[in-house]
Amino acid sequence: MLLDVIRKDVTPVFYMNTGTLFDYYTGAFRPGMNNTWVLDGGLSQALGIMGRGQTYKSGIAGSLLANAMLVHPDSQAFVYETEGTINSEARYNDFVPRDTPVSDRILFKNTTTGSLTDFYEDFNKLVEEKIKHKKDYIVESPFLNPKTGKPFNTWVPTFVLIDSFSRASVTKGDEALNDNAIDDSALNTLYMLNGNAKTKIMSDLPAKASKAGIFTILTAHVGDQIAMNSFMPPAKQMQYMKQSDKLKNVGSNFTFLTTALIQTLKASVLQDSNKECLYPTQFSTDMEVNRVDTAMVRCKNNAAGNQLPFILSQYQGILNSVTNFNYLRDHKDFGLIPSGNRGFAPLLMKDKAVGRKNLRETTDADYKLRRALELIAQLCFIQNCWSTWNLPEYVRMPVEHFAELLDKSEKCSVDRVLNSTGVWSTSKQERERMTLMDILQFLYNEEHKK
Repeated sequence: MLLDVIRKDVTPVFYMNTGTLFDYYTGAFRPGMNNTWVLDGGLSQALGIMGRGQTYKSGIAGSLLANAMLVHPDSQAFVYETEGTINSEARYNDFVPRDTPVSDRILFKNTTTGSLTDFYEDFNKLVEEKIKHKKDYIVESPFLNPKTGKPFNTWVPTFVLIDSFSRASVTKGDEALNDNAIDDSALNTLYMLNGNAKTKIMSDLPAKASKAGIFTILTAHVGDQIAMNSFMPPAKQMQYMKQSDKLKNVGSNFTFLTTALIQTLKASVLQDSNKECLYPTQFSTDMEVNRVDTAMVRCKNNAAGNQLPFILSQYQGILNSVTNFNYLRDHKDFGLIPSGNRGFAPLLMKDKAVGRKNLRETTDADYKLRRALELIAQLCFIQNCWSTWNLPEYVRMPVEHFAELLDKSEKCSVDRVLNSTGVWSTSKQERERMTLMDILQFLYNEEHKK
């Protein structure tokens, strides 16, 4: 063919699953091997998480990083912390179960050990090392290459977190502030250098990350956009940002070179009528659990404009099952049936009722229950937030019919489904991989005798 003369052997970089509803926030289903579906969603080459102070940007970023490392156990991570809020890589163990720590695979640095310039030199070394030894980092993926009928190869991921990009400086620590008076003109030069450096990094980072299977998360601060003319309000920075919001100190490329950009809109403590934790455990404090509303401002792999509330513990980060449960409650108890004393059972597991007071401890101890809530929340999210115009008709299947077909199926039994996993990994998986689309497709074909 004519195009063969310019076609190159390119290794695709798929999004890395985190095992949270965030994967559906950013993802899309792609054809997999053996007539299956694989979710291409999660962490991308340049994910931006922006928001005002105390809206849990760092908690969300750290949770996504740690959960992605859990899904991909051969991965490693490089964290550059610029705000002094985290002291070591051990903090990231709080975001995953205690028997699966991730800190031994994380290199942690902060502004006391290096500047933004030093960080980017390290980043470039990572890129060069992975490309130089590419064969050691390439594995077979479950994604189907339609041209060959064989699976695509892909990279074992390396995750990079800069928390925060707004605070990062080309100088080490606060040396410039210590060496110069507040009104010193040298500081103006420093601020200009910071802006230029960040613009250059953002023009360079996503492309280099794609070449070497590196997945970056950059947090950024949002401040007020001041109207200089009372008769002409300032223009929005992006379509789904508020007119009054402005990104701070990230350079001019941040808004259009990030592959996905979410904004933390507001955080609110979740308490009951007695001002006690709404979703408690035995160690909870009254202020521990928060709801963090987020909006997808930019997304190259799915639609922008969608919103997703994360339920977040100040100690444990994103509470995945609680986020799923709360999402279903927000959507008129989608896929939940009242059971017992103010409890609810998922339609896929009708004999397992949970209430808000025992939800965390019960789901922590019961994989099948976590999976039941996860699958129903995924279906709810797709039917409410995805455009289904180019997806099979069974994605619009009512959740009640989904549960009914699953209950009657012999080959695709409830037990088999609830023991499966919906994520794909660059490492060998112990559980059978069955995405929501695989399950829906099987049940639909079985019902219609295909």
